[in-house]
Amino acid sequence: MINPETDRVLITGAAGAIGTALRTGLRENWRHLRLTDIRPVQDLANNEESVVTDIADRSAVETMMRDVKAVVHLAGMIGSYTLEDLFRVNARGLFDVFESARLAGVERIIFASSNHAFGCYPITENVSPVLPPRPDSLYGVFKVWGETMLRNYYDRHGIRSVSLRIGTFRSLPIDQRSLATWLSPADVGHLVDVSLRHPDPGCMVVNGYSNNTRLKTHDPNWATLGYQPNDNAEDYREMLRGKGVDVDAPDREAWEWPEHGGPHARVAERPAR
Repeated sequence: MINPETDRVLITGAAGAIGTALRTGLRENWRHLRLTDIRPVQDLANNEESVVTDIADRSAVETMMRDVKAVVHLAGMIGSYTLEDLFRVNARGLFDVFESARLAGVERIIFASSNHAFGCYPITENVSPVLPPRPDSLYGVFKVWGETMLRNYYDRHGIRSVSLRIGTFRSLPIDQRSLATWLSPADVGHLVDVSLRHPDPGCMVVNGYSNNTRLKTHDPNWATLGYQPNDNAEDYREMLRGKGVDVDAPDREAWEWPEHGGPHARVAERPAR
């Protein structure tokens, strides 16, 4: 069990959107937070320390693992990137973080996976984590690889982990798809908190969504973890309508994209150079 009063938790990618939300959700109760990002983390609280580094720097990663009991790995390329950068950060960087954590004796890893790990399933299929992965992109492939590594670390080394297949993380829902896939800042903080506190999650994969009326997935692991999301994208339906989003089509089960991953399943991969 990870103790919020005494154990140090390392958060990678702590200056990003999810990392910033997590700091709000965790720092009141988790007394020893070590934060790292390639950018400086702003407005540190008394129980936070910051390390500015690139996770591609293996020696720096090994150093910041000292005296760490749990790692929340958020760092990764998203949005605009070359395939070389995607591999450097989301594959090689991921390996270096996980392997450095193993060598340092870290007992738990919380991994920011993605719903793009199963993005090629039709939106009509009620997906749960027990189904085989169907990644919709190389981005999704590397998320599946991270989940697979954590299975190996659990089976071979006893490192407990929770892989969070995060949906559309924003302060508010942004489009039709996020009526089903939204994850709010408050709920992501709650999800990571219960993932750290659970006495023995084993090697668990969990869908990271809020309590959306239009959820298109099923996840019994929410109950196992004690995850009880409060926010619901449906509360913002009229806001989205006012922005020109077609919020009525899902009432007829007519979604803009036919796969869980939205457009990712149909967009060509970026060229290598």
